[in-house]
Amino acid sequence: MKKKFTLIAMIFFLTLPSTTLCFQGVSEAQSTAMKIKIGQKAPDITLKTIDGYEITLSDNFGKKVVMLEFWATWCDICKKEIPHLLKTYNRFREKGFELLAITLQSGDNVEIARTVKKYETNYPILNDEDLNVATTVCGVGPIPLKVIVG
Repeated sequence: MKKKFTLIAMIFFLTLPSTTLCFQGVSEAQSTAMKIKIGQKAPDITLKTIDGYEITLSDNFGKKVVMLEFWATWCDICKKEIPHLLKTYNRFREKGFELLAITLQSGDNVEIARTVKKYETNYPILNDEDLNVATTVCGVGPIPLKVIVG
């Protein structure tokens, strides 16, 4: 029997250097123009990494809890969060956690690669150039935005 994976939490913010996770209340999260609601089946997203590899969200279903991180190279807050995301990813990736960073309209892959190199990120960076994934999941809401699928 194929398992159905749903959105189990909508938004959380890394608020402290110790990467404490603070979950926004359900009513707040659902009022942020999210197109996908808590408990709803997650869409099967496929995007290419900046290195050209294709990643499909459903490849992780039943194996990992996935955090989609919507960000952009021009977003200063997004860049400030990268060290905290790295710390969280490195701490939990061996325990069934995957972080997929989805870059929104940040120019070409060369520009994105510069940011990735600067911050020494080791999690997959996906480029949503045409905003198809962002409009499917969050209606291109404010960034940075984190969505947990599990």
